[in-house]
Amino acid sequence: MKRILFFILSSFIIYESFGQLEFRNSNVGRLINLEDFNGRSLLKKYDPDISGSPFINADWAPAIIILSKGKEIGPLLVKLNIESNELYFIDTAGKELIAPEGIVKKIDFINYYSKDSTRYIFKSGYPNIDKQNENYLYQVFTEGKIELLAKKFKYIRTVKNEISGEIIKDFVDGAMTLYVYSFDNMQPLQPKADFVLSLLIDKQEEVNTFINVNKINLKKTTDLIKLFSYYNKL
Repeated sequence: MKRILFFILSSFIIYESFGQLEFRNSNVGRLINLEDFNGRSLLKKYDPDISGSPFINADWAPAIIILSKGKEIGPLLVKLNIESNELYFIDTAGKELIAPEGIVKKIDFINYYSKDSTRYIFKSGYPNIDKQNENYLYQVFTEGKIELLAKKFKYIRTVKNEISGEIIKDFVDGAMTLYVYSFDNMQPLQPKADFVLSLLIDKQEEVNTFINVNKINLKKTTDLIKLFSYYNKL
């Protein structure tokens, strides 16, 4: 009961925070309008013997979704599968579905079950790079003139016990890869002063002062977030 009340309160807070949302009337109340967001069934089923979770958030979380054509819907209960890079959601009938590739532009949600109620923003629509196409959903650490993005993923690790012969499978976090997107250019982040400063060259004096005063370490993601967030406000 507490979880239900908590979700209702959370949804209300998100509603107030993100503005007016689109609803439609039905015989079971006011429901989110999903006419442009038809999902597909869960065709891929994971082996129940795999331990762990493929999701970045193990529990359903209310999210605001912006579709590829700009329409905003939500709050909508979602889970983000970072093993397959797919968004799972619950539709108005309570059915669990997967959003079709390319239909989601942005996901914005708070994982209230995490230690610090972590807010996550994921976006697609960036240029192709490495093995990711324009439909790939990146975690977004900074938004604005320069965006710090992360490729977050999990994979299934298989280990065989040499003595018993038992096969153990679990979901494991892959190494995070950082990218920067600015002026329509997408490139891997290089944690070097000359590379980072070249991205911020139009505000070099202010940036240098900020780095020195705040003792910014360009090899730390948290410090890069501080630096890029500062630059985006200039």
